Amino acid sequence: MIDYQGEKFKDFLSSRKIGASKAAEILGVSRQTVYQYFKSNSLERETVSNILSKFDTNEQEVFGTGDDPAPIKRINQNARELGPADIYEEDGDNKFIEISPGRYRMGVELVPVYAQAGYLTGYADKEYVDELPKHYITVDRYVRGKYRAFEISGDSMDNGDIKEAMPDGTIATGREVKRDLWQAKLHNHQWPNWIFVHRTEGIVAKQIAKQCLETGCITLRSLNPNKETYPDFDVHIDDIMQIYNVVKRELK
Repeated sequence: MIDYQGEKFKDFLSSRKIGASKAAEILGVSRQTVYQYFKSNSLERETVSNILSKFDTNEQEVFGTGDDPAPIKRINQNARELGPADIYEEDGDNKFIEISPGRYRMGVELVPVYAQAGYLTGYADKEYVDELPKHYITVDRYVRGKYRAFEISGDSMDNGDIKEAMPDGTIATGREVKRDLWQAKLHNHQWPNWIFVHRTEGIVAKQIAKQCLETGCITLRSLNPNKETYPDFDVHIDDIMQIYNVVKRELK
């Protein structure tokens, strides 16, 4: 008896070097729906029929038989074995394309200036996030965690120092810090810049001047030396929705 497991469909896509985004386009569904297919232990017959029709294939090729596992390597076993195929994390957050041995292009959602107001209400909505443009950076390993890129607006983070400044138009890619880690010290000497998604202040790019673990208060500072225009100010972690530690800056 054929077993319509989503994992087998995922392996089938891997064998054809088809990523989740392309599969969603072919099937006429959202990328999130494709990820749900991957997690299913028994796909619905209507879904199976759609897969077989749109990919011009048969049950045996996609799902094998109940006795014989599909002879295809898992998509996340070894990125280097898959060549230029799209590689996704299990939850679909990051996309990787190997461009040379040990070098990958990682795709993350970009929040441009024009979308930042809407991001405050849509950041947790998978469909909204899926509509954001993609931004690609080069990495030397298959990294985990949730990454997102933000377009910097204004001069508050511009002090003229090429090593840390984020002037207007910079694309800052950050790794999200999980909420259960916010009670610990957030300062990082290697990557001192941060993106805060704040309920009332919006998307804020700053450095951390100090943090009081007892009160949950974080003092943020701008790099711009004009402290009359860009003074330090306090925020409370209860008013913060997301925190990203900036790991890469791409100047305009």
